[in-house]
Amino acid sequence: MIYFLNTYNKSRHTFSHLLSALLLVTITLSGCKSSSDTVTSSGQADTASAADITKAGAEVSNNDTYEEADNTTILNNGEPFDGSVILNDNFDGSDYIRMSELVEGSSVSNSINIYPTLSVPTDITFIDGNYYIVDCYHSQIIYNDDLTSPLTDWSVLTDNASSGYSLGHTIVSDGSVMLADDTENNRVLVFEKRSDGYTLTQIFNEIGNKPHYIVYNKDTDAFYCWSSYSGEMYIFRHKENDTRMYLTNVITIQRLSDTYVRSFTINDGDLYFVSGLPADGSSNYASQILKYDLYSFSRKESYNVPDNIAGMVQLEHIGDMFYITVSTDIYGNQDAATMICAPSIEDISSGNYETVYDKYFVGGGTPYYMGLINDTWYLTEHRLTDHAIWSFDTDTSGHITSSTAIY
Repeated sequence: MIYFLNTYNKSRHTFSHLLSALLLVTITLSGCKSSSDTVTSSGQADTASAADITKAGAEVSNNDTYEEADNTTILNNGEPFDGSVILNDNFDGSDYIRMSELVEGSSVSNSINIYPTLSVPTDITFIDGNYYIVDCYHSQIIYNDDLTSPLTDWSVLTDNASSGYSLGHTIVSDGSVMLADDTENNRVLVFEKRSDGYTLTQIFNEIGNKPHYIVYNKDTDAFYCWSSYSGEMYIFRHKENDTRMYLTNVITIQRLSDTYVRSFTINDGDLYFVSGLPADGSSNYASQILKYDLYSFSRKESYNVPDNIAGMVQLEHIGDMFYITVSTDIYGNQDAATMICAPSIEDISSGNYETVYDKYFVGGGTPYYMGLINDTWYLTEHRLTDHAIWSFDTDTSGHITSSTAIY
């Protein structure tokens, strides 16, 4: 009887993964999945309440039996390892995989943004006196020194015409260089400050399969770039007082090698991967949030999540609350897009969370990445042209107190 139940559970979820894969193909294989012009099937009233759906989804996911994730392999530069990935804070350039490729003559767009609206913005950040927006479906990164000017007053850092940049998702800086993922080209672009502003000076080619999310971590003095379709973390560093970039590690998490995972979060020495969708329908694993040690990449915890929030985008720990943006359910349906919060990931796993998307951000779109700028949180969103970027404030406990549509 136990064998029958386990076989049934695996077969049912294998079928659901196949449906997910078909939907992923029909939506698009780009990082964002939907342009601002996408029309969804929403409009019919759902007879079940949100609470009922959440509870049912939690019961389905948490009661199933799956292959354990403990047995999957972690590789460092292609070899199994046991120890710390980054041994010290002072990289001296002696131990690395490859150096960046230099861009001859440097490359800068030197143009003004021509688009009056954003098309699937995925990231907003503040670097060296300017706000930067990754305008994903326009394949450009734009910047300006305020958030009140019309978008047609913003300047273009890079775009498809100047560098071939295509459908990138994030940009980040350590104060010396800026790194941006170039998703469709499987590249990472490196920008350095010159007299005329930041300029593209270095490139890394062959960075996984759709690099989708990049962050800088001060504690390890390293950039981390996630390859969303191959389960690989690319780690970049540079020597002190030298801007030449080095690829030092490629960490392969085989548990995630067949799953489309949009982002990761570094928090208090831990590394969280949000739940994703099976890339080809062949995954044997439950939809889970996975927690790893930042230094050794050893797995510490896994949390099953309800099917209706399985297609997650990002996790942020704000005050005492964990916030997660959701793009789709396990079947790839964007009508499930939402933003939730709870005091713990265990609460989210069991379905005990609060939905804040409709309350503070109107709803109806797809919330994407969150980011903190000068004590104010920001949220990017797509499918709704009237509000593509929001700001929101929280109290000391992390609960949202107000929100404002920026663009």
